[in-house]
Amino acid sequence: MKARVAADLKEYNRMLVYRLVRSEGSVSKSAIAKRLSLSVPTVIKIIEYFIGLGIMGYDGACVSALGRRPMMLSLRAGAAYAVGAEYDGVHLSVGLVDLDGGVFSIRRSPAPPDLGLLLGSLLAEEVEALIRDSGLPPGAVKGLGVGVPGVVHQAERYISQAPLVGVKERVPFGPLAAGLERRLGLPVRVANDANAAALGEVSARGAGCKGDLIFVELGRGVGAGLVLDGRLREGPGFGAGEIGYMVLDRAGASAAGGPGWLEAAMDLESFWSESDRDGRPSAAAVERVGGLLARGAANLCIALDVRTVVLGRAGREAFGPGLLAVLRRELATLCPMDVSCELSVAAEPGVSGAAGLALDEWMEGVCAG
Repeated sequence: MKARVAADLKEYNRMLVYRLVRSEGSVSKSAIAKRLSLSVPTVIKIIEYFIGLGIMGYDGACVSALGRRPMMLSLRAGAAYAVGAEYDGVHLSVGLVDLDGGVFSIRRSPAPPDLGLLLGSLLAEEVEALIRDSGLPPGAVKGLGVGVPGVVHQAERYISQAPLVGVKERVPFGPLAAGLERRLGLPVRVANDANAAALGEVSARGAGCKGDLIFVELGRGVGAGLVLDGRLREGPGFGAGEIGYMVLDRAGASAAGGPGWLEAAMDLESFWSESDRDGRPSAAAVERVGGLLARGAANLCIALDVRTVVLGRAGREAFGPGLLAVLRRELATLCPMDVSCELSVAAEPGVSGAAGLALDEWMEGVCAG
């Protein structure tokens, strides 16, 4: 029993050091020891372990006014890669992502609103082409992370509440993921798309992201990834952040559909039809969608005391400035505290976040070695 406890502690400490170095970008061993309350000899052993695997390395001494200049440690981003996939029921993006969260290469393709087809042949073909064209050596890619709309139940391994991709009842994803694993020879991790994107945003913000944020992903549906105290909040039923099901207008339920749900009131189908037809949504449509989205975000901010709302890539590319202006104006009116509303700083938050989940699983195995 004692050996098992010691092994668990070693794995835990290794993961702590890895995450700190990844977050900070460059840090000294003495700073690691101080931040994590570990002894310097323990930190040195962990660093030597990662350096031996090519995962970390020293970059040289930093500038110091007094005393010996400490050697700075950082990740070797190219030591491992994972594929991240982002699927919204209309488009599929797959990208190779390194240990530092950088997107190495990316492919985009149209995708039908059929989750079974996506997790079957379509995704496998795109991933195979991506890896083949990358020129990376065999074994460099460690896993595949897939972000999909809907509630992803990790324990029971099924997806629910994803009508936009043909999921009206529970759909098991275990057999589909196992088929992907056999074909690709990679472990597969499936997650909610907004949650994956929120993690990608936190990674892109690095050491500057220490607290809370609400990452809003507006596509053919609407969802949010909740980061509280620097950690993703999924909830016991994995449904945290499903703001499309917020009840905003019970009186208008019959007109909007559902019991007054936010997503139904937003009428995103007509919003995107207008955008596809005219090249952009009208100012009136942006006002309608932005105003309703702000109500949902404001309710979360007030209930959770979160002060930062981030608008994801899909909204940013399609109508970012106009939508952002509506969100800022409405949040300032609705919230009793100051709430900042920002565009995502990550180029591909959904892709990098999904890949990051796969890399974290691989790293857990490394830390246990």
